[in-house]
Amino acid sequence: MILKKRTEAELSMLLVAIVWGSTFVIVKNSLAEIGPFLFLGIRFIMAFLLLAAISWRQLTQAPLSTLYAGSFLGVLLTIGYVFQTVGLKYTTSSNAGFITGLSVVLVPILYSAINQIKPSFNTILTVMLAFSGLFLLSFKDWHTSLSYGDMLVLVSAIGFAFHIIFVDRLSYRHNAIAITSVQVLFVGLFCMLVGLVAEPWPLRFSSSLIAALLVTSIFATALAFLLQNSMQKYSTPTRFAVILTTEPVFAALAGYFWAHEAFSQRALAGAVLILAAMLISILSQKKSPVPARQTGQI
Repeated sequence: MILKKRTEAELSMLLVAIVWGSTFVIVKNSLAEIGPFLFLGIRFIMAFLLLAAISWRQLTQAPLSTLYAGSFLGVLLTIGYVFQTVGLKYTTSSNAGFITGLSVVLVPILYSAINQIKPSFNTILTVMLAFSGLFLLSFKDWHTSLSYGDMLVLVSAIGFAFHIIFVDRLSYRHNAIAITSVQVLFVGLFCMLVGLVAEPWPLRFSSSLIAALLVTSIFATALAFLLQNSMQKYSTPTRFAVILTTEPVFAALAGYFWAHEAFSQRALAGAVLILAAMLISILSQKKSPVPARQTGQI
């Protein structure tokens, strides 16, 4: 029974990885019709409404401390999603997927800095591998600079990394669905407010845009968070995180088949180095106090 539950949990997280990876190209295509802030605002408010319908009692009974902690985590989540979504306008969905995955590598670095701990050899190794991979993936030759879109997505990876660290510190003190719902609502309200002020409202919502909003709000946000919160107890954070390293692979596959994005040999080598850094970072956390949790990215 325990093995069956663990298998179901890990298959569920593989489904989440497929959804998150596939939605990079969906979001990128949608940005041709709607501004990034309005897209995120609508998406996250829809996701909150679904979460609220499922867990209204937990939300109404949540103490103020959950609201404060969830809002703080919501700020970090907003940084991650805003920079990621805006960055998608200026880079490929494949690049965005792999650069976002750097958040896994950044977690032990930031954790060591915050706690004033000397980084381990594995941490130093993953940093060297990850940023070598980033260089090969994002720099077309030795004389070009980091592209604007890739730079924005790199900022989002830093935001997601801080989110992972503070989720580990704060979430266990609160109801999981309640604190997740607060974060989702914070992202939705902030982005909707900015979008209404700074972006034009779409003249029409095409069927593809509506489908993108439904897929990202229902499957990539509400359902993904619910699966993560409900299934993680049947496995381990390390095993879940290893499964979720497949997310950028699915992002690359979706970009190749749906958006006709292609990898050069140089970019492919960079992607392999980033994946290697992610796996080493996660597997080395088995004997480390660094949090091994992963967060939804797209």
